[in-house]
Amino acid sequence: MSRQPAVLRGFHTLGGHRLMHLGYRTPGPVPYTARLTVREACAARGVSVYQVAISGHAQGTVDAGTVYRLARGDTARIDLGTLATVAGILHRLSGQPVDVGELLTLDVTPSP
Repeated sequence: MSRQPAVLRGFHTLGGHRLMHLGYRTPGPVPYTARLTVREACAARGVSVYQVAISGHAQGTVDAGTVYRLARGDTARIDLGTLATVAGILHRLSGQPVDVGELLTLDVTPSP
């Protein structure tokens, strides 16, 4: 005998709330676009992208070209270690901790 109320029987629940799976004929997720905001994070701290790039290159921690590509948003994939290194350099140069939300943002993609 199931301990679940009859109304919930046959559905997966989390804390009593019905969950929807993304299977056949169910709506897909809301589309989002990921966008890098490294340039904006640098500007907000009064640090140039050039300073971050040269600092990373001089320390041997990240290639200057990689920093410039991240600042332009000219990348399809992000290595988390590289993003953490850029955050660490920016923290060192500005003296302020960096949150991932300052380097990467998600925007809802408008429906066609």
